[in-house]
Amino acid sequence: MRRAWLRRNRKFWVLVAVVVWLIFWWLMRLFPGDHSWSTAAFAGALTATFFAVRQSPPVGIASWEEGAFGEEETAKQLGHLEREGWVVLHDLANGSANFDHVVIGPNGVFCLNSKWSAYRLEAGPDGRLLARHRYDEDVYQDIHGKVRRAKAEAAALSERIAQRCGTKLWVQPVIVWWGEVENGGRLVDGVGVVQGKRLAERLRAQTGRPVQGFDVVVACLRPGRHSRRRASDRKAGLSDSVRGS
Repeated sequence: MRRAWLRRNRKFWVLVAVVVWLIFWWLMRLFPGDHSWSTAAFAGALTATFFAVRQSPPVGIASWEEGAFGEEETAKQLGHLEREGWVVLHDLANGSANFDHVVIGPNGVFCLNSKWSAYRLEAGPDGRLLARHRYDEDVYQDIHGKVRRAKAEAAALSERIAQRCGTKLWVQPVIVWWGEVENGGRLVDGVGVVQGKRLAERLRAQTGRPVQGFDVVVACLRPGRHSRRRASDRKAGLSDSVRGS
């Protein structure tokens, strides 16, 4: 999305740069003399502006980009668990949305949602968890909408496992917050809210029962398997209809 946005606006930015340069050249002609220092300063300012614009995509694209940053950092943390035998699946389809990360370990199944944020999570006056902006304490947001979505995603993942494997499992919802979190995290309405850099240690410390049919659950959730299975089922159905005719 960012690259497409840059390509769409490339000619416009080049045109603006040329126009600004011509205006600068015209001003130098009006005031003759040694302008070597001003030319260098102008070239540096123009280059800095160009790079600043490149790093400032529209809000919609910036939101997706920040989400990608959070998911990449979460994947790095989960890499430690993968080396210990945990199974980690990233970006699984969930209808028109997705599950950011699904983690299957010796102590349960976890559905993770990554958030990259400039807000610090801390307890409010009423004990509820608030996200307060790190640079302006008067700016804050209630994260309980995110908590509800995390619970809904975990419920959807549990239902998918039940449909595909015939096994009903509890899936623990987790919000991975890439920002400051008071005390490293807490449980909010059944949802684990964890500071990103402490994710691996927090997941290891969770108490839970071993996943029944661990390998079967992993096989049911891995991408690609089900599309091949559906294709084979269609072929089998076609063969049956041909035999029946």
